[in-house]
Amino acid sequence: MKFKALLIAAGLGMSLLGLTSCGQVDGCTYPYPETSVLFDDFHITKTIYSQGTMRLYYRGVQFKDNPIRCYDTNFEDLGDQFDYTFRNGVLTVQADFAEKISGLTIEDRAHDIIYRLRYLDSPQFAWLADVFWYDEGWSETGDREAYYSAAELQAEADRKAESQKEAQEVFALLEGTWITEDGLQKYEFVANEDKSGMNCCTMWWNNETQEWYSWSIFAESAFRTKSFDFVCDADCVYDEITEKAEKLITIILVNSDHTAADMRILYDSEENVIKDTDAIYHKQ
Repeated sequence: MKFKALLIAAGLGMSLLGLTSCGQVDGCTYPYPETSVLFDDFHITKTIYSQGTMRLYYRGVQFKDNPIRCYDTNFEDLGDQFDYTFRNGVLTVQADFAEKISGLTIEDRAHDIIYRLRYLDSPQFAWLADVFWYDEGWSETGDREAYYSAAELQAEADRKAESQKEAQEVFALLEGTWITEDGLQKYEFVANEDKSGMNCCTMWWNNETQEWYSWSIFAESAFRTKSFDFVCDADCVYDEITEKAEKLITIILVNSDHTAADMRILYDSEENVIKDTDAIYHKQ
């Protein structure tokens, strides 16, 4: 009886060892209780790891030559040295790093979707999907709190706060009317009530029709970057070029309509003017 108990204990110990070393031994399987991804027409059922191979089992969608990328537990890209096939509801990835694969992206270009799968090497995977909508552009869908770690969510919140601060500084800088000396071209910038966005309009006078033409956007955010967009003749020296570049700032006003163009402004911080190809705008 003691010998039998010892064998049972040894068997349990080996089983636990196998569970804790999944990804390092052949035949490690992760089934998932929740399998639905996005519109309930794509289900991930399980992932099986073996030496040099990872197999992802799915149903409901038809993949063939869809591009994929492989990621580790920190969602760092594992590189290009892998082969893969989609066949009969199984994605097979063969690579030296196969046991390290924790996440995948799968592009479905026919439907403008990028699937992002994570934590495949745990009992509960998580997913996000980037979906392109023709009326609003790309948007992210899924459970962000399940997909991202607490540290990643905090880092993103910090980046967003910093971005909002910069946008509000840009809005405060631009707000008002900027007009050329001949009065035939102008910009009008009007922030909304809570300063979270800005109506941006560029206008030009048409002498033939005797009316103003315009193009406008609503900017949901803005940021600044250094600009080298200036003319320099053959006699320019490096120090002069550098000094001139330091004064010029390109301001990007990000269009709330993600399917349309952003507005770009070239701002001279020393002269406090907006510069265009053939015009200089002064703030009124």
